[in-house]
Amino acid sequence: MAVVLLALLFLPALVALTVVAIRWRRPRPVRVLAEAAPPPTTISGDVDPIAALDALLAELEGATVHIGGADELDDSDVVVLERLADKLEAAAASLERVA
Repeated sequence: MAVVLLALLFLPALVALTVVAIRWRRPRPVRVLAEAAPPPTTISGDVDPIAALDALLAELEGATVHIGGADELDDSDVVVLERLADKLEAAAASLERVA
């Protein structure tokens, strides 16, 4: 009778060791979480901002050469220079995003 009680005492430990040994040897399936790929990036505006800035500077130079001989600026010259200044500010803002 003592042998049966002793066997019953060690039976839960034996079962636990068997379960751990079997589970340890069996490879677990690899779980991969699916993640949505981000959409491809798109470039808005000029692809080469340096070339756009160069063209704006050439336009500014042409406007200043045109105005260069005048002693005073008339309203049309001021409008041209303000338009060029706005374009240059927009180009500078796009260059800040590039850097």
